[in-house]
Amino acid sequence: MKYLDQIKRTSTISELSQEIASIFKSFEDDDYIPAIIEEGNYTADQGEDFYLKLVLKHQSVEIDGTWLKNNLEFHLEEPTNYDNTMNNGAFIHNVITNRKYKSRNLYQLNPLLTSEEINEYEYTNSNHVSAFYNDEYSNVQGLPVLKSTNYQKLLILKKIFNDYINDPKSNIYPKFELVAEFEYRTHNGHIKKTKSDIYRSSDAYIKIDRGESSVSILGSIKVPLYKGNSKRNSRNIQVLDLKDLKPRMHNSSHYNGDTIEGFICFKPEVLNILKEYYYFYDLQMIDKSNIENSYLVDVLGDKIVFWEAEYNKLPTLVKGKIDPFNFVPEDKKGIISEAMSSMQLEVDWNWDKKLSPEYLLANLIRERAFNRAIDISLTFIEPKHKDDLKDFILKIEQLTGIKLERFNTSADDVKRLLSIRQGGTLEEPVDLKLLYQKYCYAIQMEYKNEPNK
Repeated sequence: MKYLDQIKRTSTISELSQEIASIFKSFEDDDYIPAIIEEGNYTADQGEDFYLKLVLKHQSVEIDGTWLKNNLEFHLEEPTNYDNTMNNGAFIHNVITNRKYKSRNLYQLNPLLTSEEINEYEYTNSNHVSAFYNDEYSNVQGLPVLKSTNYQKLLILKKIFNDYINDPKSNIYPKFELVAEFEYRTHNGHIKKTKSDIYRSSDAYIKIDRGESSVSILGSIKVPLYKGNSKRNSRNIQVLDLKDLKPRMHNSSHYNGDTIEGFICFKPEVLNILKEYYYFYDLQMIDKSNIENSYLVDVLGDKIVFWEAEYNKLPTLVKGKIDPFNFVPEDKKGIISEAMSSMQLEVDWNWDKKLSPEYLLANLIRERAFNRAIDISLTFIEPKHKDDLKDFILKIEQLTGIKLERFNTSADDVKRLLSIRQGGTLEEPVDLKLLYQKYCYAIQMEYKNEPNK
């Protein structure tokens, strides 16, 4: 009974109001705030309980009463009454409403507050709709809109309100504000009697109803939306500034490749993580869940390099997995490949001519047959084992129709490739990377002369 215990320590309505406001202050650095609080057990003879819900109220509407909206109510109202006076109810909305689903009542975000960033998934046995908020570049599931814990009836993601709550003095609209509506019933006499049963302030309206042995308090209190520290989005990684290649801290607000650009280096092991989410083609990796999303990336022998703006577009989930592999190379010469430098820094239209053999082939396939390529999960990552190269050869042959038998089968490299394709053993150690690159070069030379099917 966390909140009930706090309320029982108050003795005046002003203190009670401050205590309820402090509930939301305590979530200042959290991504969520309470949407519904439900504690205690009250009967006519004994006990106490506390219930709280959130509403969104337009700033132009004054709080001149309490419980501005009935609990979980959702319907559209006319902005004017029959006598042409303003109907305040049309500008006040419950944050949480109900939805019927297979004879169950589920909590849901008010449909008026939904946006394109919110996606719903198959409902579970939870007490609320399974909706997730994603405002990232990538098509990931995102954060739950609503969630419950052992101590919280229902929490709501703060980001939901980003498009609705704006500074009253700014020229950004719309201008709503959060109001916590609550009911507190008790047989405890800790709240002192006052001359009036109504408590008013610029931010609250509270009504007290006293019985012989009980007190019932209804109230509506404005509560601020604490958006927390904007620096929280910065990652604990080192960035090599483009100007001087000196390490600096990460700039999380950088997305457009402007003059503050830099490089973020990772150890080669991150490929094992990234390949789960992305296809690799020439100088980019492409999101498996949404091929419209791509990221510039330089895969080098001793490191994987992102431009800072490209790294910032990665999903938080992926960043969290790869950040531990961030490092600053001792040798900062050749921090990116010649092809990447040519494309991004020199703006050379012929940058692709400087690609390595495997990426020349990747570039050609991406232009000609990308959809068919990803249908068979073809990706361009240097093989570490014979089985990796075998899988790659089989996919290339399936895609292009160019079999190894087209080449000089008496050549040693072709013999090695044939043996690998057939799952055989090699009589001597082989440089798989070099063999992979030679194979890609040969396929690329043949494929570019094939009719574009």
